[in-house]
Amino acid sequence: MKLEKIVIVIFIIGLIGCSKKNHEIIITGKTIGNIPDKIEYTVPINGTWFYGAKKSVVPDSLGDFTISLKSDSASFVTLFVPKQTATVLLVEPDKKYEIDFHLNSKENKIKGESNEAQTLYKSFAFPDFHVLSSSNELLKDSVFTTISSKINTLKEKEIFQFREQLEKKSITKAFYDLAELDRKHYYAALETSISKVKYNGNFDSSETQNAQIIKLWKKTFHQTPPTESFDIRSPWSFVLINNYIEVNQFNFGTLDLEGMKKIFKQRQNHSFNVKEAKKYLKGQVLEFYLANYILSNSFRNKENSKELIDLYDEFKIEYPNSNYSEYLTSFIKPIIDFHKKIEKSMTNEKIKFIENYKNIDTFDELTKNLKGKKVFIDIWGTWCAPCKEEFQHKDKLNKLLKSKNIEVLYICEGKNSKEKVWKEMIKFYNLEGSHIRANNKLLTDIIKKLERVGSFYYPYYILIDENGEIVKNPAKKPSQLSELEKEISENYVW
Repeated sequence: MKLEKIVIVIFIIGLIGCSKKNHEIIITGKTIGNIPDKIEYTVPINGTWFYGAKKSVVPDSLGDFTISLKSDSASFVTLFVPKQTATVLLVEPDKKYEIDFHLNSKENKIKGESNEAQTLYKSFAFPDFHVLSSSNELLKDSVFTTISSKINTLKEKEIFQFREQLEKKSITKAFYDLAELDRKHYYAALETSISKVKYNGNFDSSETQNAQIIKLWKKTFHQTPPTESFDIRSPWSFVLINNYIEVNQFNFGTLDLEGMKKIFKQRQNHSFNVKEAKKYLKGQVLEFYLANYILSNSFRNKENSKELIDLYDEFKIEYPNSNYSEYLTSFIKPIIDFHKKIEKSMTNEKIKFIENYKNIDTFDELTKNLKGKKVFIDIWGTWCAPCKEEFQHKDKLNKLLKSKNIEVLYICEGKNSKEKVWKEMIKFYNLEGSHIRANNKLLTDIIKKLERVGSFYYPYYILIDENGEIVKNPAKKPSQLSELEKEISENYVW
């Protein structure tokens, strides 16, 4: 009998031990409003936040859902209701969380343990691959030391709010430590991003400011150098590490302007950037950086660069057991498919490039070539995901336009859209019609003509008549075909 009790006690201790090692995190939630097809969420990889590590769960008929994931440490998780809303949670092992998505009002209510601190965090800038979108107001100040002081005040204020939560015992020490780390990483990333914009090493007039910026760089990366033991759990870690690499390039003079132009012209910029990263990073920090670099540059097929395929293959060889690889595959595959399709594509005579397009500087010059024709104009960029989504509707669009004897002109902005990438995408999407890659003068004149200065967006559509006059600005999208057909009927003289 005594032996049986000992066995039972050992068994119970074993169960407790197993449960402690499980580190399961449970997130339950409810969608209030139209029930979405799925809820997406990021999965912590070794405790890190990685945008590409997404999984999904299907809500039931009442809109309820449950997410189960694991992490050995406090981590960040982002939940997405696709194309509607998103929120960020700071989660800890062996804990449960609850959230309501009010889809009609776009409000997300976090309930239960640490809800006040969770709500505080989700009010901050949303994690992304960059931070400058958060700095418009700060950039207005011309004195960098003033900007730096404002940033430090903002950082201390936010950290203090979490410290208050810790003192009230509303959050654990692990929660506080990660929140504090995240705020430090975010503001260090923000400050160094702004400093790169303000840095002008070639101008004597800004010599004092440059010296101040260099002093800041040394201080920032002395306090938080991304060594092998660098804590990379913050969603802002990648931006901060990327800034660290660029700052080292500034300091040690490895950025040669003419050399960089040659690298970009040969489309070897990604290989160069990875080579530079390997000079300054090691271990898990380098693995984390490379995974995020490949992800951020392949995300939404920005350029469909073949270089990224090679870098992905190298990454798998260098890190054969990396947990990032399985998620990167889904981002690289479309790029592989893109190039396979281009290689097999035949020349389409219905795809035409406007002659001497590089020398056309005004909208009137452009439309002079189109006189006597009704034209549907699509203004896009190779980097623009919504633009490419609209191309999926081109067959139905072409059928409509052909029935109305309307031609189509695709205007690609040329500042951020490289010529080779532009032509590859035209071929890939088989965009029948006339094409021009607008230089800066032409694009500026078009935006002015459309009266959209300061509020222009991509994609953008207009209708012009036989005299080159704009009759509908903006016009409906190809995905809004019935509305577009109505606009065509109402705005042209038939």
